[in-house]
Parts: sequence; C-alpha cells; structure tokens
Amino acid sequence: MLFSWHSPSVPFLCLVAASLPLLAGCEQKQPPEPRTKQIFHLREFERNFGYAQAVQVDRTLYISSSVAVDAQGRLVAPGDLKGQLQAAYQNLAATLRAHGASFDHVVREDIFTTDMEQLLAVSDLRFDYYSKDGLPAGTWVEVERLIDPGFLVAISATAELP
Repeated sequence: MLFSWHSPSVPFLCLVAASLPLLAGCEQKQPPEPRTKQIFHLREFERNFGYAQAVQVDRTLYISSSVAVDAQGRLVAPGDLKGQLQAAYQNLAATLRAHGASFDHVVREDIFTTDMEQLLAVSDLRFDYYSKDGLPAGTWVEVERLIDPGFLVAISATAELP
C-alpha cells in the first residue's frame, strides 16, 4: 500500500531511510552560513550603561533610539523638541558614518515623541537628512515618556549597508 505522509520530521526520515526508493528525492541540507553579529557603541558611556547604539548583522544595521545627548551622555536642548530632533539626527548620522553609510541607506525609521503636535510642527527638519524621494518606511509614535524624562524625541532606524 502506498500512502503520503507530510510532517515537519521529513528531514529525519531522509536521514534514517535515505536508501528507500520512496524517499530517493531527499537531500541532506547544509546548515546555513553563520551570521555575523557586531555590537557598536557610539560613545563609551553606552557600554557602561549596558546599551548598544547599534547591532550589525551581516549587512543590516539595527540602530537603537538616537536621542539628544552629547559625548558625555548629557541632555542637549532641554525643552526644545526641534533642537533635540536635530541632535538625535546628528547622533544617527554619526552611527551611520561609522559604518560607511548615510541616510540614503536607511530603509526604516521610527520616531518616538512625547509631543506629536510639536513633532509635526518641526518635521520638515527631516529633509535636512533625507531627500523627499528617498524617505524610508517609518512610524511615528507619541509616548508618555522616554527613558530620561527630559528626552522629547528618539529615532530608531534600520539601514542596509553598502
């Protein structure tokens, strides 16, 4: 009697009964190449805090939320969403540059803000970094607060590296 059986364990059957004529089409698959993963810190305080500014997996760069901080981790432009947005973009640009990339390589951007109305009022600032024809996919979200109550905006991004 001939029957058909479909199961996720078919690779097991291929190994155990590779010589059976019914399973002659089974081939042992090679394991995928190991992926490379590299952690990146834009500044030393990130490492001490236990925070990675970015993680590169193969040719994809996953950038954690860039916020308005200086080299020592101090808040930039307190109470000024436009100033913080500009500082966050400058930090994002530094992370991209460190990986040989630019805003042209960003494929996804997520902006978190504590005040959507203010963000909408200053959103044209994005065109200092992106062309109108080269915008990434993205999401804007209003949140109650960010990790530091002084932060008004944070930008996360994903880039495909050259």
